[in-house]
Amino acid sequence: MPFRRQPDPIPSSTNFGIINNGHMTGPAQAAPFSQAATQTNNITGEAANRARESIDDLRQRLEVLRGQYPEAEGALRDLDMIAPRLDEPERDPATLRYMIQNLAERCGGMPGVLAAAQLVQSTVTALLPSS
Repeated sequence: MPFRRQPDPIPSSTNFGIINNGHMTGPAQAAPFSQAATQTNNITGEAANRARESIDDLRQRLEVLRGQYPEAEGALRDLDMIAPRLDEPERDPATLRYMIQNLAERCGGMPGVLAAAQLVQSTVTALLPSS
């Protein structure tokens, strides 16, 4: 049925339904002629291991500076919240990005720690879907 005297839309492909080969979460477009996009991230174990190694390295550096800088204690708490989220199958990318940014800002004033914090930021961000 035309809407506002417009012709019926012409399908852009021969697929008029949803084909799902696997697990699907979230909304799906099921209306005629609608289109949807999905993204699948296959994270390698190597990338996750690099992220964990960078977190462990930063943790060791912060432990050395714990008594000298009050920011070290806060950064260690941040790491304690970030590390377990790496193993969650449904990571919340926005929350992790915020936590990592906060961690990098805390570590900015401590000598020898900023580069390690930036490495954590890059390795953990590599695990997240691009937005």
